[in-house]
Amino acid sequence: MRALDKLGSTIFEMLAHGLGLPNDFFAKNFEEKEATMIRINRYPPCPLPEKCLGLGSHSDPHTLTILLQDHVGGLQVLKNDNHWVGIRPVPNSFVINIGDTLEAWTNGRLKSVVHRAVVNREKRRLSVAYFISPSSSTTIDCPPQLVDPNTNPRKYKPFTWADFRKELLIQKRVVGKTALNRYLMN
Repeated sequence: MRALDKLGSTIFEMLAHGLGLPNDFFAKNFEEKEATMIRINRYPPCPLPEKCLGLGSHSDPHTLTILLQDHVGGLQVLKNDNHWVGIRPVPNSFVINIGDTLEAWTNGRLKSVVHRAVVNREKRRLSVAYFISPSSSTTIDCPPQLVDPNTNPRKYKPFTWADFRKELLIQKRVVGKTALNRYLMN
């Protein structure tokens, strides 16, 4: 987990640099590990995979997800044209998902992706997801450098990670970006 934290910190520094922000803009908010978690998903073979999902469509509410897929695969992302596309597993690599909080923090410059997990007819599947989130008191508010009133107006109201988690708990089922949409401006 320490290695995944280090990888996450490096990714946050690279993203901040690429957005023209101080390198520690994101990373400094992740010193407490209260909301960081790891989840191992086991999907048994399913004789009717077209009738069953392993995990329904959603976006990750966390800031960043580091995902390890096994060789079977099953991760699908929703494209803008509402078609699902499979993400082919690449041995010895991770899939990095931008989470909803990072989308809000960057005023939509980085987008969280709606995705799902499908099951396989013949093979068992495993995936390991490491979800990185800031400390509860961190305010998710895009910096002024990422807002332009004419071309890129502010899209989200500021919120804390604790408030966002409460919104997630209110929902019975996360579908798409429903929690994040509650913070849209107008």
